[in-house]
Amino acid sequence: MRRAASGARVVSAAVPKATATRRSGEGGRAFVVGVATSLGNPKAGVFAVSLLPQFVGPRGPVLASCIALGLVWAAVSGAWFCGFVWAIDKGRSRMTRPQFRRVMQAVTGVTLLCLGVAVAAGA
Repeated sequence: MRRAASGARVVSAAVPKATATRRSGEGGRAFVVGVATSLGNPKAGVFAVSLLPQFVGPRGPVLASCIALGLVWAAVSGAWFCGFVWAIDKGRSRMTRPQFRRVMQAVTGVTLLCLGVAVAAGA
């Protein structure tokens, strides 16, 4: 019975739903949320503390070397994310076309429908 209910839930998700439109000014809020999330992630700090010191030489200013390595790391990460956002922005015009959206909704609907049937059948 639970499998049938799970299958029915997945099948019901296959029904196309109205998509929300993007409001102007959302980008700034998303940036602030992203920065807050990154700063609140302890894994990034642990990774930096474990990775950067092995590239600092035994002679010379240790603190300045660590800061310089951190700035290089931040610059490379920033360049990567800027390139990623640029590529997504360029692809967005194609993905927001009505024809592409219809095709993606059909593919997603058929996939979820098949998944729901498989779950309900117990496969």
